[in-house]
Amino acid sequence: MAIGSIYKLLDKLEMMVLKGIPIPFTPFVIVNHEKIIDVLDKIRACIPSEIQEAHSIIKRSEDIQMEAQRRAENILIEAKEKAERILSESELLKAVHAEADRVRGEVISEAEALRKRSIEESEAIRAKAMAESSAIREGSDRYAESILSNLEKNLSEMHAVVTNAQSHLSRTKTDSMDYINQQSLLDEDDEEDHVPSYKIRR
Repeated sequence: MAIGSIYKLLDKLEMMVLKGIPIPFTPFVIVNHEKIIDVLDKIRACIPSEIQEAHSIIKRSEDIQMEAQRRAENILIEAKEKAERILSESELLKAVHAEADRVRGEVISEAEALRKRSIEESEAIRAKAMAESSAIREGSDRYAESILSNLEKNLSEMHAVVTNAQSHLSRTKTDSMDYINQQSLLDEDDEEDHVPSYKIRR
């Protein structure tokens, strides 16, 4: 995938968080953690493609360097053939040798400079590609860790709210049962106080 795909996935992840179900009276939202993890996996899957792209750039720079070397060799061959023709056609052998040496030196210097420049450019391209790839990976990991950390915190707080609610409900139920039992005992005492006197004499 291209770098643009990573940014699209990050945007999608952000939208999933923004569209989460809000929890009333709290700053928290409920999100589908399975979908978030799936998006994070896709983001991680994109990272190797960026590294492959960096390798491709380096390979192209190496091809350029090889082409430059081939051109330099062709220039040397042509210079040698030209020198040989001059030698065979001219009586000024010393002048011909001097010219050939001069041409050969210039060609060698040009080829060496071209090779060095190609190496420097390929190293710069590789360093830049690796830095961009590393920055993308670190950024996506930090964002994913932040999202998951917030999600974990929200879930923990929700669990605490539910636990407190259950405890309160249990206490309320117990208090209600105690109150009903006390009322029943009071009602029984009232019934005994109102029994007719003739029933008591018997």
